[in-house]
Parts: sequence; structure tokens; C-alpha cells
Amino acid sequence: MSKVQTAPLGADVQRQIELVRVRNTVTPVKTEDEGSPLEQLPDRTYGFTYSPVNESTPLYARRTLQAFEVHKLSDGVVHLLGFLKAADAAKLAAATGELDVNLYPEPNGDSTTLVEVPLERVMRARPVLRGDGNYMPLKIEGR
Repeated sequence: MSKVQTAPLGADVQRQIELVRVRNTVTPVKTEDEGSPLEQLPDRTYGFTYSPVNESTPLYARRTLQAFEVHKLSDGVVHLLGFLKAADAAKLAAATGELDVNLYPEPNGDSTTLVEVPLERVMRARPVLRGDGNYMPLKIEGR
């Protein structure tokens, strides 16, 4: 039987993520709802997945190695949590023009800035690339 690896997050990163959860007023997906498509889950829920931009994204309560954290806010608004390079995070916050980024589920190399990416701003998402930190190439629109 293989053992599922958990994500090796440092205390500082974990505190940052917890602050986002508090700000978003989300609670973990309930055990009985694990694996259900995101669209069927109640608002104010968060969970973890390896396929964060599919319509049938399943969420799980336990963080596993290199899984993305997804927050379902009110009215079905969805945010992906991830890590970007500081310069890309600043461009995302400025919300001007289109932005091509590699979003990581955990800090990786120079991508150490925690961000929230509203799913409604994702213009294109390529499949998660399993090598080099499990990143997901995204094209994000400005506002």
C-alpha cells in the first residue's frame, strides 16, 4: 500500500494561507462531500485538487503533495491559491493587460509569493505539468 505524501509547507507559508482562509471565510470540504464536483459543493468551502480548472474539479479536505488549494466563495466565485514569482504577483495585483504565468501549488524556486487567482480571470489554462513543481501555465486577463 502506497502512502500519500503531504505538502511540506513552512510555518510562515501556512500562516499566510490561513489568513487567506479567514479573509475568505471558507471552511474545509466536509468528509461526506470529498470528491464531489466543485459546482455541487456549498459556497464558502475550500479543498485541494490536482485539476483546479476543470468543470468537474473534485475537492478533498486533506492537502497532499503539490495539490492546489481552491476556494469556493459566495455566489459560486472560485479562487485558486498558488505561488508566483514576485514580479508576476505584482502584475496580477495591478490587473493591467494579459499575463502569462506558471502558477505553483507550493513555493518553488523564485515562485514564493502567495496569490489568489479568480477563476473568472483565467482565459486559458494548460494542463498541470507534473515535473518541476507541478505548475499550471495560465493566461490571466487584466481588469
